[in-house]
Amino acid sequence: MAKRHGRFSIFGVLLGGLLLSSVGGVGLSLYIGLQTAIENTRDLWISMTSADLAAAERAVEKRLARLASRNNWIATKIAQNSVDPNSPSFWTDNIASLIAGEKDIAAIGMTTPDGEFLGYDPKSHQFMQTKADLFDAQLAKQIPLTGPSQSQTLFPYWQSTLGQVVIGEAVPLFQNGAYLGVLIQYLTLQGLSRDLPMQEQGDGRTAFIMVDDHIIAHPSLSNWQRVNMRAEDSAFVPRTIEQATSVLPKLDQIGDAILSQRARWKPVDLGDSLEHALDQRLDVSQVIINSTYNIIVTREALQSAATPITFGMHFAPSVFAAEGRRLDFLMLIGAVVLIGALIGAAVISYYFTRPLKRFSNATRQLETGNLTSLPHLPESAIREFNDAATSFNQMVVTLHDRERIGRLFGKFLPPAIAQQLLASQSDTGTIPPHKCVATTLFVDLQGFTSMSEKADPQDVVDILNAYFTDATAVIEANQGIITQYQGDAILAVFNAVGELPNHADAALETAISLQKLVHAKQFNGATLRCRCGVNTGELVAASVGAPGRLSFTVNGDAVNSAARLEAMNKELGTKILIGESTRNRLSNPSRAILAKEVLLRGRTETTAVYTVAVDVIDDITTHRTVVKDT
Repeated sequence: MAKRHGRFSIFGVLLGGLLLSSVGGVGLSLYIGLQTAIENTRDLWISMTSADLAAAERAVEKRLARLASRNNWIATKIAQNSVDPNSPSFWTDNIASLIAGEKDIAAIGMTTPDGEFLGYDPKSHQFMQTKADLFDAQLAKQIPLTGPSQSQTLFPYWQSTLGQVVIGEAVPLFQNGAYLGVLIQYLTLQGLSRDLPMQEQGDGRTAFIMVDDHIIAHPSLSNWQRVNMRAEDSAFVPRTIEQATSVLPKLDQIGDAILSQRARWKPVDLGDSLEHALDQRLDVSQVIINSTYNIIVTREALQSAATPITFGMHFAPSVFAAEGRRLDFLMLIGAVVLIGALIGAAVISYYFTRPLKRFSNATRQLETGNLTSLPHLPESAIREFNDAATSFNQMVVTLHDRERIGRLFGKFLPPAIAQQLLASQSDTGTIPPHKCVATTLFVDLQGFTSMSEKADPQDVVDILNAYFTDATAVIEANQGIITQYQGDAILAVFNAVGELPNHADAALETAISLQKLVHAKQFNGATLRCRCGVNTGELVAASVGAPGRLSFTVNGDAVNSAARLEAMNKELGTKILIGESTRNRLSNPSRAILAKEVLLRGRTETTAVYTVAVDVIDDITTHRTVVKDT
């Protein structure tokens, strides 16, 4: 494309236009009007936020007061000998009816001084009797020191019995003068947030609730819990009170840039009139992040709980955009005063509008995902617009390439295959058939078929997915390519695509790593064991299948022998068996230990098979008996 000369800098165009339009007078009037409008709008939004925070505090107090009232009523009934808290029917009948409409109560129960928990699970509608949570057990020992008292709120902590973070409402229970334990209702954080304007406001404001330097309500809290509170964390049992109360994200962990910079917050001068109008418990701060000015409004809650909480919202002045109509009047005054500025602005706006409209229309079409008919943006005499058009056109080319890559990757997932396909400059998605000397690894799970017949289908799928995820990572880390998942088995090949000189060592190391993997962890709660067969030889590698559905696969006696070696592990009591051809290609053949001389199916002569020692796994017994593979 020929380079066009004579383009103007956007700075030069603006400077010339503003000079012609007497920007001094127009700019001054607009500046004063804009500053006034922003300050007035800011004060309005701060007042609105103050009212919202007060409403949030009342909602929390109302919810906790309802829990406290229920606790005190139950404690009174127990003290009057009207009910027996040690009876399962008390929990499944009386308590179940009391909390029937409370969907956000995770559980309610009594923790005894000896560390036993008796209660009711609203989700399963079942009586609960189990070992108490550490935090609750400590509370049950400490709370009787104060004697009979009213219900109090516990903010917030990890309840190991329930496996989640909760807010507790606790009251001691006495009967006939004897201390029975502490009654606790467990409110979920989702239940707390449901009563509050804690989701995204839709008006640019973000609301949150803090306890000290921890977050208990925030639009990003649910996402944080999904990422950080994984399935294995549900088994977390705190060993100290500090551990139980430190599982919530801190201000710098929630992914909120404003909260993470709390140390940089500075007070805002609101003026005497607004300060007197606001609640004295309200604090207004400001912070600049990435050149953006942000306002933070916080309200310290009354200390009605064991730990005080802080309600807050933050927003940037961009939320004031709706007030732009107020500036139109000021702009009209400037236009009336300086008609020349309006004429100059109209000319410049028209000149600027054409490329902007083209760019806007193109981006709208891009949002629809239709890349076929996207227009090619023409050059512009304005340097910045020309650069934007060039970048947009290049982006479209890149998106076309990404679509092509997506089509190819949908057929071949292994990176080595994908790279070869891209290098071919063809959209057929095929790899030409070729012979090569490669090492095949066949891995199969022990006893999984019988286990899957007894297990729930979803559990079987979850276990396999967890195992395949880790096994695939191990194989690809050693530059292996998985050609097939066969039920619970994996067929992988080394050196079939690309050059891998040490393919025998890589396959053997992969087999050893897989053995260590299954011995080191469980998969979705299940313990698995596997057998591995490794064999080296000539094979055929190619893309096979229908034209629209291809699969990369390998064929040959070397592949079949790997599967037979895997199956022979069961007979020989080994975990890994490798063929003699693989052993001869190892960088250190002496590490392989002769297992037996065997006659493999389809062959007329016996061949040696070998095994290897794997750390922390069963010892190896060397066999030299000649057997027949049937």
